[in-house]
Amino acid sequence: MKIHQTLVLSRAILPWLLIVTVTLVVHRESFATDIFVSVDGHAQADGSIESPYESIPDAVTAVRAMRAAGNVDPVVIYLREGRHQLDETLVLGMQDGNPNTTTGRLEKHGAGQVTRPAYLTFAAYPGEQPVVSAGVPVTGWKRLEPPPSELPGGAVGKVWVADLPTELGRFHCLFDAHGRLSRARDAGFAVTKPGDQQTLHFPEDALKSWENMEDVEIQVRPFRPWVINMLPLASVDEASGVAKTRVSATYAMSALPGWVHNPSGANVWVENVLEALDEPGEWVVNTKTRKVYLWPSHPDSNGAPQGILAPSTSELIRVEGTIDYDAPMDTPVRGIAFSGLTLTHADRLAWTSDEARVGWGMQHDWDMFDKSTATLRFRGAEECSVTGCRFLDSGGSGLRMDLHAQHIRIEDCEFSHLGEAGILLAGYGPGTKDVNHHNDIVNNHIHHFSEITWHSPGVWAWQSGHNRISHNDIHDSGYAAVLITTRVNPYRNRGSLTGEGARTIRRDEIAPETKEARTGYEAWQNREKYLHSRHNLLEYNDISHAVQLLSDGNGIYVSGAGTGNMVRYNFLHDNQAHSLPAAIRCDDDQHDTLIYGNVLYKNRGFSAGIASKGVNDIINNFIVAPVAVPKWGYLSFEWVPVTGSKVRHNIIISHPEGGNAYAARPKGNRKPGDRGPDLKQLDMDSNLYFHPTDSHWMDEKLRKMRELGKEKSSLFGDPLFADPAAGDFSFRTGSPALKLGIEPLDVSKMGRQK
Repeated sequence: MKIHQTLVLSRAILPWLLIVTVTLVVHRESFATDIFVSVDGHAQADGSIESPYESIPDAVTAVRAMRAAGNVDPVVIYLREGRHQLDETLVLGMQDGNPNTTTGRLEKHGAGQVTRPAYLTFAAYPGEQPVVSAGVPVTGWKRLEPPPSELPGGAVGKVWVADLPTELGRFHCLFDAHGRLSRARDAGFAVTKPGDQQTLHFPEDALKSWENMEDVEIQVRPFRPWVINMLPLASVDEASGVAKTRVSATYAMSALPGWVHNPSGANVWVENVLEALDEPGEWVVNTKTRKVYLWPSHPDSNGAPQGILAPSTSELIRVEGTIDYDAPMDTPVRGIAFSGLTLTHADRLAWTSDEARVGWGMQHDWDMFDKSTATLRFRGAEECSVTGCRFLDSGGSGLRMDLHAQHIRIEDCEFSHLGEAGILLAGYGPGTKDVNHHNDIVNNHIHHFSEITWHSPGVWAWQSGHNRISHNDIHDSGYAAVLITTRVNPYRNRGSLTGEGARTIRRDEIAPETKEARTGYEAWQNREKYLHSRHNLLEYNDISHAVQLLSDGNGIYVSGAGTGNMVRYNFLHDNQAHSLPAAIRCDDDQHDTLIYGNVLYKNRGFSAGIASKGVNDIINNFIVAPVAVPKWGYLSFEWVPVTGSKVRHNIIISHPEGGNAYAARPKGNRKPGDRGPDLKQLDMDSNLYFHPTDSHWMDEKLRKMRELGKEKSSLFGDPLFADPAAGDFSFRTGSPALKLGIEPLDVSKMGRQK
């Protein structure tokens, strides 16, 4: 092992010993121990750069021995170039973190300033790109001969077979040097009639009673447009056309509503059967025969697969403190950092039973509460950081911060080609235990996520508050780019704990008068103290190409969360999916949210550009070059009273075909006594409207609003943007926006910064 600073004493300098000793005490924290790990290391190594350890667990064991011997200096474990394989989750616990606590003050948003160096750092050796991988090599490939009868004709002679590695059981992903390979999937089908959450009605020949039924999964869009489930089959009755699943779907497995964007017409697909293995890069695993089949997309010169890896775990590294679920506080691990690493080749955590899933789903089962679904997971941690890392080509999510997570920084990282989410912050369920807050998600590139589980977001703060989510580039998602939510639906099946998130609710901590499900601003104010997704700062992000696969999703979605969330200075552009209701949406009893200074450019929005279902403020936003006329309005106020909401200093430039600038949208299934939104409830003024060809577009609307005492200063006119196509939304001389006091917006400050 090498010490950064060493002290060599000789007889000649003994008189200065006292001075040197004082220096050591003063500068002790600047010392650090370096330990090295190399894929070419060996078991008898000492961890020096000349004799590196051969595995990360070996290095961690050495550090623990140092700590036990009294070493309290910071330690850096440098990983050298190559693929560092982890065959099981590396768990870093209390013995690995800083034993000393800090009492740093909490900022309004984010992790605050770093006050001391990391206690243990895992870092890339300078100039090198080490990979931390859960992949186990699959070798011994042979051409599949004779081909089984169920193999498609086009695949005959092209599929290879190998034995499963002895240490692996069932896995759900496979990788080669180019990334994650596609598990064989059929063309899909539509259900023949309504089923329930475990009953599926299928057309003739769509499903079979396979011998290895436990390996077969169906991917299903169950009735609602905002979710997709991967469910294991339990039985198939081919004669009756009825199948049962081992795990319940989120909703009944019935046909999708007619308005849902679904170009294929299918809502069920079968995965992991030989009948579907019909393209290069596809594979199938049979755990009954312990065989894996693959049509290689990047074969060796003899046509055989090369560099194939199967995942050993869904979670590569977990930083875990002492969790006391029922107590008001936990004991977190502190001071662990990761820098410059690539984490990859993790599995998707499959649903296996209702006991582990039903009632534990977070909003619409978009993810599971407190589960090992990410390559890196903080669970009871503080003062940790992840900088310059890459999370690539895995079946699950990139990173989770579960239960207790504070003062954690995720910065300058890339999250891409993930089966599920990019980054998830998930605290304890609704109740009084509020220990997931004040974290930074800054300057990250998050793209091409939700590739398996289509509803998974880029960033999600669920029961997590006071976080700073800024300067990220988020694009190419199956559903929403960013979620800030707490919404649970425990009363869906009254009298049970099977509703969405029902088991996460800390019922003993909630006052009796707030337990009844009621909507509206006053009821929300009663409940708000239990809703910990509050005071999040979502700013300066660049968000595009959202909601590519599902329906009814948004670029930014705030739903059933607490007070004080700010959505400001974000650039949402080119979100043009037919299934996108709004670029920014406050939904389902959402209140006290500020939507300020956002640029919405070239988005679709079948409902609106910005939608608000509650008392929220919409100020100084620009809606420019919409690609479709929204059904309701470019600003849509939905379902519930919006009394006191401020709508000021916005600029709306209509589609050439016009449409409503703003509208009140009543609830479709209103009950007697339901109060809906009314435009006269708004504090609305100083907005600027423009239609490229119709100078009278707003005449009637402004006349009616002025009769109500609204929009007295608002104007119709060209805002005279400097160059919107180049992202310059400043104003040229003579712009009426200047007269109204509207703040110009600078898109160059939005998104990642160098």
